[in-house]
Amino acid sequence: MRILYVIDSMAKDGAESQLLKTLERLNPDEYEAYVILSRTKGERFKDLTALPCVRDVTILKSEGKKRKILEKAFALGGVIKAIQPDLVHSWLWYSNFLSGLSYRLGLWGRIPLIVSQRGDYHARYSKFRLWITEKFIYNAANILLTNSKQIQQHLQNLYPQKTIYSIPNLLELPTEEWSPNQRDSSEKRIVCVGRFSHEKGHRYLIKALYRIDCKDFSWQCVFLGDGELQSELTNLTDNLNLSDKITFLGFCDDVYPVLLQADLFVLPSLHEGSPNALIEAMGLGLPCIASDVGGIKDLIDNEINGILVPPKDSDALSNALQKLITDTDYSVDLGKNARKTIQQKFNNAESIQKLIDIYQTLLCKNEA
Repeated sequence: MRILYVIDSMAKDGAESQLLKTLERLNPDEYEAYVILSRTKGERFKDLTALPCVRDVTILKSEGKKRKILEKAFALGGVIKAIQPDLVHSWLWYSNFLSGLSYRLGLWGRIPLIVSQRGDYHARYSKFRLWITEKFIYNAANILLTNSKQIQQHLQNLYPQKTIYSIPNLLELPTEEWSPNQRDSSEKRIVCVGRFSHEKGHRYLIKALYRIDCKDFSWQCVFLGDGELQSELTNLTDNLNLSDKITFLGFCDDVYPVLLQADLFVLPSLHEGSPNALIEAMGLGLPCIASDVGGIKDLIDNEINGILVPPKDSDALSNALQKLITDTDYSVDLGKNARKTIQQKFNNAESIQKLIDIYQTLLCKNEA
């Protein structure tokens, strides 16, 4: 089977990581993968080209100038005509829109389109952008894929005639399990992992940390990530006199050593699909606090295997932090239940087989 994948770039983010993990598991004797990067190369370009099933990678850009979306749509159509894939599978909103636009322009013939929605578009975008999404993404796609049952159900309610599936993320959990006794220090360590952008809600965590009543304990918070808001978050930290308590370590390829030395994990996002960072922390058995949004509801049963708090609510977040920091037994119980949840919900072999079954079924229907 010949599949053309379309994605913005090979950046260091979650969707790109999931595409790499998917391609790693496709048998090169059975699958030929062609990849179009619709924006730029990205930091993990070499990882992509090294995969056995990847035959070719095309970058839709022009030297010395910015290429317009309509020009890219025709360029994408030209690549598809040259490659003649059995199906096209796009990832991320920009590439989904580009693929849908090219499809609606009639540049593909009968080649089917699969669209992966990795986040909660309806929580994130304006009415106008959602109209564009419906017209050029949802209406064009033969199949919609999500990584969250919550988002799948929401989309199915809105578009009952569409074929929509949810497939859990692929992940590699280490054999180690978090333990509250791994560190000698009595100082509590909090970890937050995520790109420094508005939707990740870091500022609300910083404000929550400022409100912690820490008369009987000390704490440190480590942020792993990078992005356009780093200077703003650093300034907020300085203004609240927390620069001796909060550390920005930058992007980290392997977060597990940091997580294993932490006491709890926080994800204060404003909206999410199925966040890898939270899945990884829960998979280790680390006590977790996260916003009650999107696909996070698939993962956390409040006060059973983690704590859910309303997004943008620094007071609620501060109270949850205080509780987990001061009640070690409760934290340990949450962590143990979190690890069980992830072990039950995530199976790489089942996830990749479900995707392959979708590919095969769609191809058979298209050939009929």
